[in-house]
Amino acid sequence: MATKQTIDFYFDLTSPYSYVAAEQIEAIAQAGNRTVNYKPTLLGFVFKSTGNSAPMMNPAKGKYSIKDFPRTARFYGLELNWPKQFPINATVASRAILKLKATQPEKVGDFVRALYRAYFVTGGDITSEEGVKAVADAMGLDGAALAAANNDEAIKEQMKAAVQESIDIGMFGAPYCVVDGEAFWGQDRLDQLRKWVVEGPF
Repeated sequence: MATKQTIDFYFDLTSPYSYVAAEQIEAIAQAGNRTVNYKPTLLGFVFKSTGNSAPMMNPAKGKYSIKDFPRTARFYGLELNWPKQFPINATVASRAILKLKATQPEKVGDFVRALYRAYFVTGGDITSEEGVKAVADAMGLDGAALAAANNDEAIKEQMKAAVQESIDIGMFGAPYCVVDGEAFWGQDRLDQLRKWVVEGPF
């Protein structure tokens, strides 16, 4: 749950809009004297639970989204090179994020953004232990330890709990932010989120 000091940021690493949001969320939090609580989840399970589906699963919405994803990134001055594989199962990378939260929480935001850039900008593989290790090593983190989280039973249980939490909080798509008990879904609601944390509820 969010508190008066945090923005709970629920995301899936396969979500292009979450990539755009991840590049903005820290500035929004700082403007409102908040901190970001990064909460990875897996949209496949969220969609199954809520009956929602990814935009690409709908022909009309998919045709629109394939242009809107990179256009939205460009609007915010971000690079987005469409991945060869989309969507992906981001379980390995998400478990690594949970491991880092437990050991070096101050590095989590940078790691999340590095994973997004690896996937959406440089064409890296973040679905494998080797790919996640490479991203972590490039940041000076212990890539081997983070990649090993994929086989850590305690981390696996944490991942299951994280997914269930995102469902229980009401998430049905990504990104999904919760602050002061108020939910903001979608990258296009970040201006509202900023206004909320800077000026107060409206």
